[in-house]
Amino acid sequence: MPYALRNTATGELLAYPQINGYRLPYYGVRLWNETPDDAGVREALSDAGSADLPDDWHPVELTEHQAKMANVKLRNDPRRRIFLQDQVLTAVSAER
Repeated sequence: MPYALRNTATGELLAYPQINGYRLPYYGVRLWNETPDDAGVREALSDAGSADLPDDWHPVELTEHQAKMANVKLRNDPRRRIFLQDQVLTAVSAER
């Protein structure tokens, strides 16, 4: 099962511009195959340009369906944010 980072205060899943396996740019949720360690969390926050503290973000296990739907709901649009609350994904548009 994939893992993502979830902000404990807001429920937001960490998403930022990335490069896929075909070397194409996309905007999506940062996923891991295993629970990320502290260094992985810090690196992902740095890659996202986040000023948040690593303690504000914790790994959360997603189903394969949730991981796919999170990226679908983001629509490859960096103005959108995705939240996971009570196992429900919600995307909202926000200016970044």
